[in-house]
Amino acid sequence: MRTLTKRNILSLLLGLQLVAVALTLEQFQSELQLESESESGSETSSLSHRRVKRIVGGKSAKPPPVDDPVVFARVFNRDTRIEGYRNPNTGIYSFLGIHYAEPPVGPLRYSRPVYKRLSGDINATRHGSPCIQPHPQQPRRIIGDENCLLVNVYTPQMPDETTGLPVFVWIHPGGFRYGSAAQYDATPMAQQGAIVVAPQYRLGSLGILGDGTKEFDGNLAMFDLAAALRWVTDYIANFGGNPKQVQAIGHGSGAASAMYLSMSRAARSGGDVHGVVAMSGTALSQYAMDKEPVQSVQEVAKINNCPTGNELEIVNCMRAKSAEEIIQNDAKVQTERLAGRALVKGLTGNTGFQPHIEAEDDYRSLPSLLIGEPEQQLRSGNYTGIPLLTGVTKHETANSVTVDTLNKVYGSVEQFLGSLQGALKQLTGFLRIDKLTGDIAKPVLPGLTNVLTPTLQDVWKVPQALNVDQVLAKVVESTTDVLFNLPAVLTTQVWSKLAPAYMYSFEYNGTKSKGINFLRGLPIVSEQAQDKPELVAHGDELGYMFDANDIFGEPLSETRLTSEDDLLVRKNLIDMLLQFAKQGEKKDGAVTSKLFQSITGGGTPFIKVDTQLEAASDFRFCELSVLGASLSPLSSTSCAALGGLLGQLGGGVGQTVGGVGQTVGGVGNKLGLGGVGQTLGLGGGGGNNNNNNRRGGGLGLGLL
Repeated sequence: MRTLTKRNILSLLLGLQLVAVALTLEQFQSELQLESESESGSETSSLSHRRVKRIVGGKSAKPPPVDDPVVFARVFNRDTRIEGYRNPNTGIYSFLGIHYAEPPVGPLRYSRPVYKRLSGDINATRHGSPCIQPHPQQPRRIIGDENCLLVNVYTPQMPDETTGLPVFVWIHPGGFRYGSAAQYDATPMAQQGAIVVAPQYRLGSLGILGDGTKEFDGNLAMFDLAAALRWVTDYIANFGGNPKQVQAIGHGSGAASAMYLSMSRAARSGGDVHGVVAMSGTALSQYAMDKEPVQSVQEVAKINNCPTGNELEIVNCMRAKSAEEIIQNDAKVQTERLAGRALVKGLTGNTGFQPHIEAEDDYRSLPSLLIGEPEQQLRSGNYTGIPLLTGVTKHETANSVTVDTLNKVYGSVEQFLGSLQGALKQLTGFLRIDKLTGDIAKPVLPGLTNVLTPTLQDVWKVPQALNVDQVLAKVVESTTDVLFNLPAVLTTQVWSKLAPAYMYSFEYNGTKSKGINFLRGLPIVSEQAQDKPELVAHGDELGYMFDANDIFGEPLSETRLTSEDDLLVRKNLIDMLLQFAKQGEKKDGAVTSKLFQSITGGGTPFIKVDTQLEAASDFRFCELSVLGASLSPLSSTSCAALGGLLGQLGGGVGQTVGGVGQTVGGVGNKLGLGGVGQTLGLGGGGGNNNNNNRRGGGLGLGLL
């Protein structure tokens, strides 16, 4: 009986299967007939018999939902799920506060970072804590946490088979003492197709202090950043980024760090870099490197009441201190190192803390990051060449100092300008030096005879007839040239021997984007920045790359760009960065954009960033030549206007060369140099044959 029942059931199932097959064949034949009739009929018949989609239930389906802000990764045999946030207004995905290293606390304080591999469920919807530091507006208040080694990731889309976007690893500025990743909302860059990764790194004594010995090697901020680059190499493909198109980009101290990492074999062995962008700072920037790290360690130890017998004692003592106490005492370090005539260091964005050179072998078989002086490394070419883009703002130091301060500290502005000779001496290996005197050699400038060519001393003299605003303009021009423009040009010259090197100048006078929105606390910015909209100072370009937040990540809504010109400049600046990233794709070094012309020899082509992106040539050719740079004009450049500097000096100079007045008199009139008897503005009498009309030369303003 059971056998009969089983047979009946099997027969029934087989019958049902045959019926299903028959129905399927019938439907298939019907569809084929409809297609045949549609193809063979007239146009009217075709329209009436065309196949259409049939919707079950008679209702159209909902559009597919946007991708959830969730990333899945399986790396090193570990599965992880990272939940981020999608901004419904911009469509940009952000993944915030992802830790790339273990908390550097307890025995890990003053130790190299311990890399952290991702695993499990990670909530990346909120900003993490900034690294411990003084509050930028309330210096006596300490904020942040030591457990701060994290990255923020911004991406325009979730990964699919079409992604592989360029990646920019943003190293925030702050003089190695201030700043957080949360300040830099990279939505504007992501909206134009870039993925931005913003790492945090240890600050102040906790991140820099050390002397390169195995007991206290230091440079931990640099090792933090190297670990962050490794994280990018390991995980960025899961966010839609191309690990073979990673650009290290930084500003100020972050710019120097980006270059150090790109030149370090140890850093690039863990996380490869394919291009470097150094904004308002380079590895050649004066005061970017601590030349006396042993003295620095002793100084910090004494301020923290620690014994100074040996490094191990210092480390153990500093580990026993509270992080708040260490950071509070860092304020004394900054004050002492930038006091008095050392204030010139602050004009570079310095806060008294810089990386230092490490020993090549620390006898622990651990790799060193910074081996040898940057100047020596650049000159020797002992690094892997990758494309470099560096640049400056038009008036870098405009918000850094006042005439009153210079008069109090140096006695006079002219004494201060003369002290810039010390900053130039740090670059003498790259400058034209007179073999007999050891001084900067006098250049040969187009449009000027030798007698009319100003010397370095002439450039730094301050005529008494200048008003305060004119004197300050001269200070801004001179310090920007010495501390920013000259190192940038020299860097591109030596870098171009191994790889393409490009330069830009940011020249847009905006009113909302100011460096103080991001760099509050640094000596190079000031509260008066908002009162000088006509100047383009240090950090003013940052607001065209990022939306500004406070140190904790809360939006500074009053700084958001709204005007048509501001948004156009934002588009131009980010577009330049994206074009640079594409330059690195050409293995043969071929130029893919007319905008990018690499520095070659003494030529200095550059990109002007304004409401238009413009290819230009001979960046500050005349002024930097006087400072000792070996430059060759790429266009019909004339330095005749520099002759006006001599005109400002008056008296004896005018009498010395007054005889040439009639010969070159027209120059004086054309350039408004305050003519000598309506000829050459050299400050002396003569120049006109009509003795009744002879007058002393007026004052020319030159190139202030």
